[in-house]
Amino acid sequence: MPAAARTRTGTVVAAALAAGVALLSGCTEEEKPSAATKVRPETCFGAFTPAELAPLLGRGDEVTVDSPYDMRLNAQRPGVICNIYVDGKSGVFAQAKWQPVGRGFPQLPETVKTEPIVGVENGKVWGTGAAAGFTCERPDGSFELDLRLSGTVEGERDETRTVLAELMKKYVDRAKQQNQCGP
Repeated sequence: MPAAARTRTGTVVAAALAAGVALLSGCTEEEKPSAATKVRPETCFGAFTPAELAPLLGRGDEVTVDSPYDMRLNAQRPGVICNIYVDGKSGVFAQAKWQPVGRGFPQLPETVKTEPIVGVENGKVWGTGAAAGFTCERPDGSFELDLRLSGTVEGERDETRTVLAELMKKYVDRAKQQNQCGP
């Protein structure tokens, strides 16, 4: 084989090997695990399962949960917050507030485009959050609960709304159960 042909063949082989090594080195870089695998089932007052939170939490190495065990509220304990951080950033934020009957629920700014959540009293969902407000009727007296959720599914606005609306339905049910609200 002439020297020029060997040089071309060698160059082609070297380029192919370099491309193969580059592709393989990309494969060795591991994708971060689903952050939901590091969340206990009783997270956020026991309202949500890790699988339900997975779309909002995304992937990450370090998960920190700041949340009390329950959301039983009264005048002495008027609010609770659950915040799940993934790699130092808030992935899911849930808030529950107790208030006397008749106070009304905070209005969202007019710039926020909301949609109603079917089957949820005063339920609204928007691009990054959801809210609900209802009266909790009990034999020892009634009060109102204001519930808020926020989070996003990376790059999926419609999916975010769907996930938040479904989570809010469960959140309302759990709040009614833990606060012993009547039907």
